[in-house]
Amino acid sequence: MKYEHVIWDWNGTLLDDADLSIDVFNLMARAYGLREIDRDYYRGNFRFPVVDFYKDVGFDFDKHDFRAVGEFFINSYNSRRRECSIFPGARELMRALKEAGVSQSVLSAYRRDFLADALEKFGIAEFLDSASGLDNIFAASKEKLGRRHIANLKIPPDRVLMVGDTEHDFRVAKVMGVDCALMECGHNAAFRLKKLGAPTFPSFAELSDFILPRQ
Repeated sequence: MKYEHVIWDWNGTLLDDADLSIDVFNLMARAYGLREIDRDYYRGNFRFPVVDFYKDVGFDFDKHDFRAVGEFFINSYNSRRRECSIFPGARELMRALKEAGVSQSVLSAYRRDFLADALEKFGIAEFLDSASGLDNIFAASKEKLGRRHIANLKIPPDRVLMVGDTEHDFRVAKVMGVDCALMECGHNAAFRLKKLGAPTFPSFAELSDFILPRQ
């Protein structure tokens, strides 16, 4: 088997939460007197650091307090996150990887205590050896966190696969020196992901065939 370890992104990769994120963003936009956005715009333009995306859609952080904006979003999101579900086939693939002796972890821009709670409540923690999240709610970048994460794994990077759903995940994988696979149903549209040169997958069935090819 090519990979000894799989690093999963959380939001938009394992957790199907793009629609909730759009809904919460529009709630916030209305509260701040900004235009609402639709799913195509969001997936075509969402990027990290999140503050830059907010600026793109009209937030002026000379007038708006970014900390207050971030707290508005995360509090609204967390109050409704149980409306989301794990993508079909994700648990089955994670279980199959564990049974095949492939270790797994999560690397996320979600605040680490929120992440730990979510992984437990959504029934994912049992498949994981570790999980790394940020120490704040502002989703700036996972690159520094990724460097620490891969160092702590003590597995050769060429034996590790990162699975994400955004251009940022692709960049983080490059920083870590690991291969990357991208899911097309998350926070970035497939047309953006396909330009990066990494394999992309519309579902976990196709991803499963890529990681665990049939004998």
